[in-house]
Amino acid sequence: MGQPRAISSPEQPMSRRTHPIPALSRRAALVGAAQALALLASGCIQPPRATAPNEPPAATPTSAATPDRACVAALPAVIPPTPIPYPGYTQQEPSTGLHVTAEPQVVELATYRLKVTGTVARELSLTYDELRCLPRIGAHVQIVCPGFFIDWSNLAGASLASVLALAGPLAGANWVDFAGVDGWSYGLALAEAQAADNFLAYEWEGELLPVSHGFPVRAALPGHSGGYWTKWLQEIRVS
Repeated sequence: MGQPRAISSPEQPMSRRTHPIPALSRRAALVGAAQALALLASGCIQPPRATAPNEPPAATPTSAATPDRACVAALPAVIPPTPIPYPGYTQQEPSTGLHVTAEPQVVELATYRLKVTGTVARELSLTYDELRCLPRIGAHVQIVCPGFFIDWSNLAGASLASVLALAGPLAGANWVDFAGVDGWSYGLALAEAQAADNFLAYEWEGELLPVSHGFPVRAALPGHSGGYWTKWLQEIRVS
């Protein structure tokens, strides 16, 4: 079991490169990798899919290395949510009905950047609005903290495969680490990260993601336990 600073759930200690990959995850990874490569090869970004309320205007095709500026300019302003009182480690919040494992981290939205670094063709520094203009995924997901709780949420956000495709992992890259502002970091194989159902969540139940659950952005990795779902995501490192 991980330490109290773990994001979403405590995890059993494991080597960063020895997490088992279920057969189903491998099949999903191949699909996601193919989609990511196709997006990169096309040299354009597809418009976001309508999956939840408050969706940004549709983006028009643009350079694979640059999110669509017209979409960014058309987005409504965002007022960051107010932090919810911390109920304690693995306790349930009365206001959301969700459990938490780490104290809320307040991130300044005006200066927030999600960086993609490492073994990539293009290192990225994406604003919150640029993420909102990337291809969108919305899903009813299960977040599991083994032995402690299971939560269900409707989350939505930017396709992780699309973000990785923008950066362009180089030959030899096979691992992705997700780092949060609180120092938490967790990783998985690149092929798994490129799975089509993985995304970077910035909405919860059609509203902004609560601060206690990772605002402005958290990793959402269906099929993986909560420790992988890094909150307050600030960097994706490809190696």
